[in-house]
Amino acid sequence: MAITNLQSASEALKLFYIDGFRYQLNNAAPLLAIMEKDSTSVVGSEVRMALRYGRQGGIGNRSDDGDLPTPRSRQTKQAAWQTKNLFAQIQITDKTMKASRGAGGFESLLEAELSDALEDAKDDVERQLFGSQSGKMAVTAVNTAVNVLVVDTVQYFAEGQIVDVVNPSDGVVKAQAREITIVDPDAKTITVSGAAITTDADDIIVRSGNFGLEMTGLASIFTKDNTLYGINRAQNKWFNPTLIPTVGTISEVKIQNAIDEVDRKAAGRVNVMSASHGVRRAYQELLLATKRTTDTMKLKGGYTALLYNDTPITVSKYNPAGNLYGLDMSTFKMYEMGDWDWLDEDGAVLSRVPNKAAWGAVMAHYADIGVSKPAGSFLMSGITEK
Repeated sequence: MAITNLQSASEALKLFYIDGFRYQLNNAAPLLAIMEKDSTSVVGSEVRMALRYGRQGGIGNRSDDGDLPTPRSRQTKQAAWQTKNLFAQIQITDKTMKASRGAGGFESLLEAELSDALEDAKDDVERQLFGSQSGKMAVTAVNTAVNVLVVDTVQYFAEGQIVDVVNPSDGVVKAQAREITIVDPDAKTITVSGAAITTDADDIIVRSGNFGLEMTGLASIFTKDNTLYGINRAQNKWFNPTLIPTVGTISEVKIQNAIDEVDRKAAGRVNVMSASHGVRRAYQELLLATKRTTDTMKLKGGYTALLYNDTPITVSKYNPAGNLYGLDMSTFKMYEMGDWDWLDEDGAVLSRVPNKAAWGAVMAHYADIGVSKPAGSFLMSGITEK
């Protein structure tokens, strides 16, 4: 349809763009593409996940005239937590919109805004998949009254991002809404706008406004003895993940050992793995050294993965260096109130931005990642990268 005014733009966003947006965002990463979606377990805005653990008590051997084993069901614990709120917003000034009318200019402008929003939303959803609920993108070193901040990693940063510096222990924001102007991978520094900043050695940098509000990513799931979905894992060890640290040089025997360990501990069935780029290269080098063919597999969402004994090894730029996750995806779900959709309760997808000569549209997704059996999946860390 021709897009020439606000009404036709709103109709196009609602009728023609929404399906493509949903497909792209739901398949923002290989793991998300194959993760099952579940809206029936969301009551109101709360996710409820029943967890079963332990062993059935009515199993045992007896003499031919002995009493039968005492029946006892496996233990049940209810996990309950709030869905997270994910938003993607576009905004066009009234002046720019009027200047672009005619000869398809408005349509091109709208498509450019949508393309940028979609690309950045996909990128951030993938980042959150590997992150923690805190939103931590990096930990700062001691920085005294400077704009060039030394951090532990720049893996998650890009110029133009707006970030906060936060004390994670009390949530105090030390610097707010600062734009990253330079990312220096060699020096492990970022340069931020505004007044000079002083940080402690354990402060964190997050997307502006995101502290404590991000999805339950793999960093939270694979942290031992933390509180996950309201369950204190220091007191519920059965809900801890399987961690294999300080791996060093990767080998097929080490991968198999990790797969065997989740089988032994929790009857886990690893059906997909996720590596950093450096770990994938290390595995490719291993195959090369043993003169093995590099077999690949096509996955949902159009992704291609290497294979380890028919198990796909996916890759992500947001997977932390030296990490290889082995996941039983039957235990992972994206719990959602509904799919991504426009905020249009007032009847209009494009609405005027309050106190501004501009028009905007917002997409929202109320959801979170849940895993019912963390011990059935593993994290191998400290792998030597190539």
